Amino acid sequence: MRQMTITEARLKLLSFPEVVADEPMAIAKRGRPVMVAMGYDQYESLVETLDILSDQAFSQRLAKSIQQAKAGQTKTSADVRKRLGL
Repeated sequence: MRQMTITEARLKLLSFPEVVADEPMAIAKRGRPVMVAMGYDQYESLVETLDILSDQAFSQRLAKSIQQAKAGQTKTSADVRKRLGL
């Protein structure tokens, strides 16, 4: 992750939307990261991901699905449509 000092961040505040558009930026005070700046789209994506992963039942089903896919236990779209009666 890129990093800049609080002083640099303060000087670039008006251009920060462009600075953090593609990648979060760690802001350091006395050489130690103390905060992170990120674009709003990145923030929304992070919050949504955390929300999804905080659902334990969903996370367990997802992990099982990943294991099944790695083991080659997949279904074709035709099989799924047939099972659903489509």
